Amino acid sequence: MERYERAAHLEWWASPFTCLARIPVRATATANMGEWDAVFSPPLDHGLREHVEQLIDADPCFTLRFDTSAVEVQAEDFDGVDHLRLTVIPEP
Repeated sequence: MERYERAAHLEWWASPFTCLARIPVRATATANMGEWDAVFSPPLDHGLREHVEQLIDADPCFTLRFDTSAVEVQAEDFDGVDHLRLTVIPEP
């Protein structure tokens, strides 16, 4: 199976007007529809890693933003912060 990888940003919004974090990632679509594996690129340093852990603990919902589109996702699997499993949050 060919893997589909794209450059993106993972954003954490405190409100519709306040973005608290915008971190570059390499997002790879998984075999399951609506799931992505995301790897921080470049890898996070220790201080930033702690901040990302705090954001995920506070609220695991992020915006996965590509060049021309964006989708709301939830961090479901947290593997040492450098690797996240993201699942698209269905629109109501």
